[in-house]
Formats: sequence, structure tokens, C-alpha cells
Amino acid sequence: MSQKRKHDESPIDDQDAQKFSKKPRADVKAGGPHSKSKGNRRPEQKTYTTTGQLKSRIRDLKRLLEHVDNTPKHKMSATSRIERERELATCEHQLAEKVAAAREVENRQKMIGKYHQVRFFDRQKATRILKRLRKRFSANMPGDTLTKDELLRRIHHAEVDVNYAQYYPLSKTYPSLYPSAKQSKKKAENDTDEDETPNQQADEQVDGPKGDVEIWKAIERAMEEGGLDEIRNSEGHLPALKPKEASRKKQTKKQKVKKKAEVQENTDFPPIREEAEESDGGFFE
Repeated sequence: MSQKRKHDESPIDDQDAQKFSKKPRADVKAGGPHSKSKGNRRPEQKTYTTTGQLKSRIRDLKRLLEHVDNTPKHKMSATSRIERERELATCEHQLAEKVAAAREVENRQKMIGKYHQVRFFDRQKATRILKRLRKRFSANMPGDTLTKDELLRRIHHAEVDVNYAQYYPLSKTYPSLYPSAKQSKKKAENDTDEDETPNQQADEQVDGPKGDVEIWKAIERAMEEGGLDEIRNSEGHLPALKPKEASRKKQTKKQKVKKKAEVQENTDFPPIREEAEESDGGFFE
């Protein structure tokens, strides 16, 4: 029988020895796919982006906390309860912010549509006055009652009037520059730069701050320092919220009949104002 070879006599090269040798294990990064979690990690909270998701989550959290309070069998640890209460407060805060932002946008669109026509006529009239004053200044008539400095001052005020009609805050109630001179649309379109009527000459006499004086002066400063767009997009004072209407189930038959009669009376008038309020105000956007 053949004898077994000794271990030292086995023909293994250095390369073969490297193959069979143990390789050192690579360092595993913390948080990687092969890392083991130590202890129970808290699940990450989901982010709720829409108003409906926030309302649903608030309702679920309130039901959960009420259920735990009412049923002693399903008690919750103090840590878990604090986390749920914090999440509830966060969701309620986010929901309030979203509702306020949506209400601000709604009020802004309403104000744009409501005062779109007034702002347009004010800007049109201020532009005509500015053109006439510049033409009068360049003509330099010898018998002119106004000096050059006076004309330059009026030209500056007319420029502020034009910017007032354009950059007045969109979310606020717009005070007109010329409340006493209410002209119709046809008269505004028929007015020309060459024909000056006594009413137009009277408009030029209305000089200086007009409308909302505080905003007028702020626009005048912004014309030199910059920031007209910031004034235009600044938030205005929102109207008070209307109280919620009673549910339909509690309404009596007399109230329903009265409501129907009021709706019929309102629909008899042409919906000109409603269409203006729903307008997105493209001229000023």
C-alpha cells in the first residue's frame, strides 16, 4: 500500500496558499444594509402635505387618545402618549397654516376682481395727466402760469399716481385716486390727449398724495429705493370669518321657504359684480 504524504511534502505554491487563506472582513458602515440595529428604533413620522390628509390624521389621533382614556385595558405608555400629543399639536398647527394660506389666496383673488376696473381707470387717468404735464413741460410756453420746478413736481406726483394704481397691495381694499370724478367706460375711451376739457384741467389741480396717503408715500419711497413688488404682494387685513351656518336637518320649513325666496330675488339681477369678483385680474398679475 502506498504511504500517505506528509503535509510538508504537499506541492502547494504560494499563489494557492493565498487563495485558501482567510480574507479580512470589510468594515461595515453604521446604518448600511448589513448593519444590525441596536434596540427598537422609532418609526419615522409620515409627512402630510394636503389639508385632507392632515384632517384625517388629526381625527385618528384624537380618536386614539379618547379610546385610551375611556378603556383602561388599552393603556398607553407615557412616552407614546407624549409623542402622539406632540404629533397632534404639529398637525393642527400645519392645518391652521394651510387654511390661513388658502384663505389669503381666496381673499387676494376676490380683491383683485373687485377693484380691477377702478385700478384700471385710475391708472389710465394718471397716465393721461402725466403725458399732458410732460408735453406742457417740453413745450415751455412763455405765458405758462406754472414754473418749471412746479411742473417737475407735478410730473413726479403723476408718476407716483401711476405706480399707486399698479403697485397698491392686491390683498387690501383699494381707495381710488379720483373718487369724485366717476367717469364711465365710454367717456374714458373717448378722451384724447389733444382735447383738454375743464374736467381734465381740474384733474391736474389735484396734486400731491391721494387715496391711501400712507401707501402713496411708501410707493414714492420705493420708486427711489426699490421694493415696489414687495408692496404689491404684501398681505392685507383679512375680513372676519363668517359664523358657521346651522345644519340643514335643524332648519324648519319656514326657513327653507324664506331662503328660496331670497335666492330667487338675487338671481333676478344681472351677475356683473360676481363675474368681476371671480376675475383673476390678469391686467395686474
